[in-house]
Amino acid sequence: MSVRLRRVICGVAILAAAVTTLLAATLAAPASAAPVTALLDPAAVKALLDGRAALGLPAEVADYGVDPQSGRLVVDLTGSRTPAVDELLAGVAPDVLDVRTDAPAPRHHATTLKGGDTIISGSRRCTLGFPATGGGRTWLLTAGHCTRGSGTWNVETAGDALIPVGSGARTASSGTDVGAVPVSGTGVQVRGIVGAVAVRGSTPAAVGSSVCLYGSTSGRVCGTITALDRTVNFEGTIQYGMTATSICSAEGDSGGPYITSSGQAQGIHSGGGTGRGCTSYFTPIRPALSTFGLTLLTS
Repeated sequence: MSVRLRRVICGVAILAAAVTTLLAATLAAPASAAPVTALLDPAAVKALLDGRAALGLPAEVADYGVDPQSGRLVVDLTGSRTPAVDELLAGVAPDVLDVRTDAPAPRHHATTLKGGDTIISGSRRCTLGFPATGGGRTWLLTAGHCTRGSGTWNVETAGDALIPVGSGARTASSGTDVGAVPVSGTGVQVRGIVGAVAVRGSTPAAVGSSVCLYGSTSGRVCGTITALDRTVNFEGTIQYGMTATSICSAEGDSGGPYITSSGQAQGIHSGGGTGRGCTSYFTPIRPALSTFGLTLLTS
């Protein structure tokens, strides 16, 4: 190798090391650093911002990237430029940037499941009870008479579209009317919420306490707990350890969640009595969870 060639290779190596050092120093530099006039390459500026974004982006930033036509780094903001945005862009030469305002705020379009939603499998329409976790998966509790022999479950959206949730539901043995559907559908998010109430725990409420049922047919209906540990005869099907309430319910509410105003999960709806007045029954949440070895998902 000639002396001249060795000098060229050595010079390239020194230049590469210098650029690497500059980028590392820039990423580590505080927001008050002087303008990085050496970073005139928009791609290098984007790499700089990506490093800072790893620590969190200001809420006003919708997106950013290099515009191939203008050759500048375009930063889209949902509102006006704020001090937080200035801090993100600190040290970047202004002529490299194109900051735009009033961009729409990006949102994920995944379907969010919550207690009280309508779930459908074939001709069966029931109600999603409480989300739970176990075995590295997320599960949806509902009534056992809904899941027994069922196929794929779907959630019904506000526009009446059906979004697949999962199949292979588990059903408790006779005497306990609880089922669990594993969540395997893509584009589905699950939150520990019933209606607009965040699930906080599962402390049992006493007789006389107020409680609300969220059913896919009845919506939000409230009443009081009237009795505990009831053995109930549903047209020849015997269910044990149920809680009775003064709530009026309807077909399609099966599987619906009962919850207090303070966010304490109470149980899974099974059915209601007919005749004078209203009575509804639910399986208490703690036995429902323990049947499948699950943990209640809270917010």
